[in-house]
Amino acid sequence: MPRTKSLAALIEQYGDDRGYKPNSNKIPMVYKILNRHIFKNQLKKMPKIMVRRMHGALGLFEFNPYALKYCHKITIHNKFKNFREFAEILGHEMVHYYQKLILKQNSARHNKEFYSFKKKFKKLGLNLKRSYQ
Repeated sequence: MPRTKSLAALIEQYGDDRGYKPNSNKIPMVYKILNRHIFKNQLKKMPKIMVRRMHGALGLFEFNPYALKYCHKITIHNKFKNFREFAEILGHEMVHYYQKLILKQNSARHNKEFYSFKKKFKKLGLNLKRSYQ
């Protein structure tokens, strides 16, 4: 798969009608695409991203100001309705990472700064919402 593949091409390739299971090879590629188009490559260092089964959530952003290593972590669910939902969840958690890393907010919440990314998501064909259940 070429490195320059666009998010729209990936969404079209995987389609909206079948489930998607993220793997460790695809996550960095999608992270880089989202970072380039939504955050203008401001998220220089990719946080630790874990994939696991979760109850009650599709994604989670965690930070520990006292940790020496991996103080920022994104955890995403291991199954999604489709690739688009996976990209939306990863992007959602990346907004929280941006809030903490770039905006230096004490808590990465669903506030005015969070929703300021809604138009950028829409340009990529993605939704930015508080919950995706």
